[in-house]
Amino acid sequence: MSGYCGRRGASGNNFSNNSAGGGRVGGRGGRGSRFWKRTPHDRNPPNNHGFRPPTAMTPLQIICESGYHSENSPQSTVDTVEVESRISDSTYNRDYSAAVANGNAPLQAPIDNSDICRLDRLSDSICEYYEQVAQTEKTLLKKLRLRDLLFYTLSPLFPVCGLYVVGSSLNGFGNEHSDMDLCLVISNRDLDQKTDAVNLLRIVEQALSHLPLVAEQKLITAKVPILRIKFRGAFENVTVDLNANNSVAIKNTHLLCYYAFFDWRLRPLVAIVKEWAKRCDINDASRSSFTSYSLVLMVIHYLQCGIDTPVLPSLQSMFPRRFSSKNDIRMLNVSLPLERVPENSNFRGNNDTTLGELLIGFFHYYAKTYEFEKSAISVRLGRRVDRTTVARIGCQQWSHVFIEEPFTLQNTAHSIYEERVFTAIKNKFDEAHRILTDTYDINKLLSMKPHNVSTSMPGLR
Repeated sequence: MSGYCGRRGASGNNFSNNSAGGGRVGGRGGRGSRFWKRTPHDRNPPNNHGFRPPTAMTPLQIICESGYHSENSPQSTVDTVEVESRISDSTYNRDYSAAVANGNAPLQAPIDNSDICRLDRLSDSICEYYEQVAQTEKTLLKKLRLRDLLFYTLSPLFPVCGLYVVGSSLNGFGNEHSDMDLCLVISNRDLDQKTDAVNLLRIVEQALSHLPLVAEQKLITAKVPILRIKFRGAFENVTVDLNANNSVAIKNTHLLCYYAFFDWRLRPLVAIVKEWAKRCDINDASRSSFTSYSLVLMVIHYLQCGIDTPVLPSLQSMFPRRFSSKNDIRMLNVSLPLERVPENSNFRGNNDTTLGELLIGFFHYYAKTYEFEKSAISVRLGRRVDRTTVARIGCQQWSHVFIEEPFTLQNTAHSIYEERVFTAIKNKFDEAHRILTDTYDINKLLSMKPHNVSTSMPGLR
């Protein structure tokens, strides 16, 4: 689903008033099978700029129609809910001049008038790039059909199981080429990932080997083992990474869904940052660099506390019951709108910074302001955390870059342990900031040469 690159400002908050939604655990499969319904009234009221986004379904609404996941469970029940779309399909024409209106709150130093047009063009370019690469409705529906086929094959093996779509395919940050991450849940208890999960995935591998549409399978015994599945025929362009009972993936997918649609600017920024990191060869944990998940958390953190007026709050602090780490994954429901921002909250939601300013500010923050040696990133708290605090809670995974996983509190960037790679990463942030401030050109940003430090280092974790 392409993203709505609409007007700047606080109107990007989609969930706190008239929310776009997803679905509770349920969907197609077993006793949870049913369809979501829409209410008949207008689901696209004008925002506070008087702009009415074109009608189209969000990824979360597609889940409403097609099922959040397949589950064979007596607890899979759903209610009829109202859903609203605030992002449009790429077939609609957009008024980009409205999308990038100039603001009066400078990000760092006051912006010279001669730079305003270039900032507008940069914001235009970010929107256009995002809409070219964002996952389409057609692709998401294809993935959901494949998920259902796999569920119907596996459910006879496991009397009570759920097959959840997790990761970028569902959390709002997917593109047309994203793999589909699936989580097979057979128990509400944790599995030993080194033994039990591996054995479970071997059973799945054997069961799927008889499926005509399965072309290739590979069991990868990482920290969280996955079964990588490639297909033929109608699904030949979809790769599935299947894990077993990794419930934290379901919880952080649920959380990121709400962040993705809280403010529309987050999704285009994440798309650009991920592509930049990929081209710079710093988006591969197996080569001592960032995971895509870590990059998303870095962008959210910057929008929480890296600028004078936050774009995003800490949703876990603002809505602790909804995003509690103790919540039953079967009850997670992305169709319900967030409550109104509590009156005692410091978050005002009135940041109107352009995409161009935010992208430049992101690279400035990590190149010039953020102190990797002293601080840890905590999206959970919406602020930096001192490394001594991390040491007190007993986390043993903190290395050069500290990015707290919002539920387990572990370090999502623990793979960045090599000093030379860390130095190369910091240099890339500095180079990116310099290129954008000099040229305001994302093509030059995305033409940066990859670093080659890690390619010659043995024994990367």
